[in-house]
Amino acid sequence: MNNQTALKLCTLNTTFYRRHAASFSQTRKAPWKGWQRCLESIADFGELPASLMVFDLACGNLRFEAFLSSALPETALTFYTVDNCAELVAEMAELDPLVPPVLNHRAPAAPVFNHQNLDVLDLVCRGIDVHGYFQAPPCDLAVAFGFLHHVPTAEYREKVLLALVEQARPGGCVMASFWQFAQEKGGAAQALDTHLRALAELELPPLDAGDYLLGWQARAGAYRYCHSFTDAEIDRLVDRLQDTAELVARFKADGRTGALNTYLVLQVH
Repeated sequence: MNNQTALKLCTLNTTFYRRHAASFSQTRKAPWKGWQRCLESIADFGELPASLMVFDLACGNLRFEAFLSSALPETALTFYTVDNCAELVAEMAELDPLVPPVLNHRAPAAPVFNHQNLDVLDLVCRGIDVHGYFQAPPCDLAVAFGFLHHVPTAEYREKVLLALVEQARPGGCVMASFWQFAQEKGGAAQALDTHLRALAELELPPLDAGDYLLGWQARAGAYRYCHSFTDAEIDRLVDRLQDTAELVARFKADGRTGALNTYLVLQVH
């Protein structure tokens, strides 16, 4: 895939989420089962500290923040969230200041939010260092859930994951999910028809292996780009990170089969 096509796919996704923020958010209220297993993985390090700084790349409608506030009610949480879709974030919260009421009732204090509207993929596609643009300090926890499948090309996915690792402090943890919808029974066949129709409508060239254009609620012209990961692709990403982070846990969770996503939990050197 050339860079021009990658930019078009990123623009397609930006447009999709801005136009369909309300309907998409309505389907994304419940926490993923894999999140609890991620927390259990880092609990093996010992008791969690009384306060946590959390960096969330592509935070969407803040449901991970809601989950973490509920799962850790006695922890003082400071969130640094990044997304380029204010419409989606606003589904859960009023910006300026970013204080979602649903997260506001937990002891010992309401979470502190710092939100940055940033188009990470536009920077990556233009060859710009992403990490240098984050308005956040090194955090105890850096996460990216439901995002890496929107990053075109293996090269760009590696860059985004490396930037996420750089955003965690030494000794801190990184958590990321990798969607594998094409490995579900009938998943690839179900996606292919829509994908081929979208390629023709959008006048796009054939994409890379594992790349699909998915529809949304049978709405005409509502397409988003998604990549379905193979286990081998995830293996290569783990190998690429071995000099900067140690793999703590790797498991599958979510969906009807309990294997829709693969999760990585890493501890930064």
